[in-house]
Amino acid sequence: MMNTARNVGVIRVGLVAAGLFLAVGLSLALVRVAEAQEAPRVSFGRAGAAFRDGLGSMRGVRELEDGRVLLADGFGAAVIAWTPGGGADTLTNTGQGPEEYRTPDGLFPLPDGGTLLVDLGNARLARIEADLSFGETWPIAQGGPNAGMTMMIPVGTDRDGGIYFQRRLDGMGGTSDSAAVARFDPATGEVFEVGRVRLAQQTREESGDADNRSVSIRPVPFSDQDSWSVAWDGRVAVARADGYRLEWLDSAGGVTRGPEIPYEPVPVRRADQDEWLEGLGGGLRVEATNDGSGMRMSMSRAPSGAGDADPSDYEWPDVKPVIPAAAVAVDADGRAWVRRHVRAGDAHLYDVFDAGGLRVAQVQLPEERRLVAFGAESAYLVRSDELGFAWLEQYALPALPGPR
Repeated sequence: MMNTARNVGVIRVGLVAAGLFLAVGLSLALVRVAEAQEAPRVSFGRAGAAFRDGLGSMRGVRELEDGRVLLADGFGAAVIAWTPGGGADTLTNTGQGPEEYRTPDGLFPLPDGGTLLVDLGNARLARIEADLSFGETWPIAQGGPNAGMTMMIPVGTDRDGGIYFQRRLDGMGGTSDSAAVARFDPATGEVFEVGRVRLAQQTREESGDADNRSVSIRPVPFSDQDSWSVAWDGRVAVARADGYRLEWLDSAGGVTRGPEIPYEPVPVRRADQDEWLEGLGGGLRVEATNDGSGMRMSMSRAPSGAGDADPSDYEWPDVKPVIPAAAVAVDADGRAWVRRHVRAGDAHLYDVFDAGGLRVAQVQLPEERRLVAFGAESAYLVRSDELGFAWLEQYALPALPGPR
């Protein structure tokens, strides 16, 4: 009897301790959820500087260490070095040579003050040195007939020179629901997978016979998809659409998951359908020509807009997913900014997450602006006028609470 009573006492103590443990764990979980729900909303002030000219397109913006800003105008075939509050110069070495460019697209930081230029016209990546001279190049097309062809279109870079891109698991013309986040090491030529992300849905239709077959691939409007970007230290920020949250992936295979963020879905109305259709395009066109010295590949961006597309050509969901495509950007302090879906015409809204995946703030952009890049202490926003010209503005980053 004594042993039994003693055992019962131990059990009761154990239950009390377990209850306290569960209560503490639940309290911590509730605190994390509360923090995620109650993030303060902040906004930008006035623009501190603006580029004086409208550009035909603005695919890349990169703030240099000396404060100058590189701009890539694909339509105007120009890389421009701009001093905010001052003048601008154009890098005039255009062409097909080893130290030239044809169709500038994205711009990304590289070690030692360098810049990675995506040159679609020459289908290659080029290093621009800190003194704005041109250095090494790498082909955008990776792989071959046996390994499978993939296009290395950078999403981000890291402080060791790694280039991160998204690789479809079923090839360029596939309709897989997932893709690999891959890192290319220019020093070794090696590519390895960092993680995987969910892709927006697509439909594939084939017609004709073996001698004359036509394939049509169309996106499914407002389908769930993950989005990602890269911090300078090599961590990959992934916004998950299924159970909206922010994850950080590191090179060692570790994952830091933030809490799920509740949200109110945005209904899909006619204005939202029109906005989605207008955003179609921007995909890559690939051409191969023989200029007498061998085959040469070139690439270009398809124009935005759906042409004659009509909303009745698509099946529309009742509500939008939580995030659109290309929703994630990482600032110089290593915070992940995730763009939320809002009603058509509303100002862009971002959730800002720290290194633990906690949402620390929401930032609303000025009306009719979109975020294109971060500097050391600034953000670069673009507005488009009624003629389609892009106007760049530099803003000081708003004060953001919470740890980095």
